[in-house]
Amino acid sequence: MLIVESLYDAQFVASHTVGFEPYRAYLLGESDGIAKTPRWAAAITGIAEQEIVSLARMMASQRTMVNISWSIQRARQGEQAYWATVALTALLGQIGTPGGGLGFGYACTNLAGASRKAFSGPRLPAGENAVSSVIPVARLADMLLHPGEEYEFDGQHLRYPDIRLVYWAGGNAFHHHQDLNQLCEAWRRPETVVVHEPVLDRAG
Repeated sequence: MLIVESLYDAQFVASHTVGFEPYRAYLLGESDGIAKTPRWAAAITGIAEQEIVSLARMMASQRTMVNISWSIQRARQGEQAYWATVALTALLGQIGTPGGGLGFGYACTNLAGASRKAFSGPRLPAGENAVSSVIPVARLADMLLHPGEEYEFDGQHLRYPDIRLVYWAGGNAFHHHQDLNQLCEAWRRPETVVVHEPVLDRAG
């Protein structure tokens, strides 16, 4: 829509982004034969085609801030919405402008509109972790795929341990990483994986 009607900021795209041509080809259906038109989007989203058209034109005609919550990533292919948000706001050319651009998860990240408790609620004693070594969470896949290899972290040269058993509790292992195909391969390496809480493939 923005590209077909030349509503996107071509100067911003040229100076601040990479990969526009293959993205353009994908949107126009040149790479896969499926044009990503408002009608195509309406069938997926349930939003009327004309509403999508009107929204796109309105966003391109005035200062626009796109805010997206974290909740939708807890679904199959949920990360795609965030990449799409970045691409959309890049096309609008308003990233970095006052009152424009994009924002992720303001309510939970900055506690907007939420009171902060001065003390924690009741909980069971956790004890002390006997393991002192740690890795950056974003290197989970690297650790599982490359046991024994050296890596640099916080000014230190360390080596990944050889992990055979994983006990995972209280989190979603798949929302810290960009390359989910690599992460899926990594999770096949341990001999045993225990999940304390179920990780659903869609928001429940």
